[in-house]
Amino acid sequence: MNNYRLTIDLSGDMLEEIKRYKDITHKQNIKEAVNELIKYALNLPLYFRQFDWKKSEEDADNEIALGNVKSFDTVDDLISDLEK
Repeated sequence: MNNYRLTIDLSGDMLEEIKRYKDITHKQNIKEAVNELIKYALNLPLYFRQFDWKKSEEDADNEIALGNVKSFDTVDDLISDLEK
């Protein structure tokens, strides 16, 4: 298998997220962490790659602004409401 070098520009925030991922997954180095993240992204189900997350977030924000939300004191109350 051939290896290829890829050079990319990342924001400081993105690099910090990669470093955090490296630490929590106990990867030996940034290269190993980036390779794993790329493999994960390439194997992400099509549904998640094509889903319009930005629009869904905007829709959720609008519903919250309209007051179309519920609050629950306990998880049992939440589950009871879901079962209705």
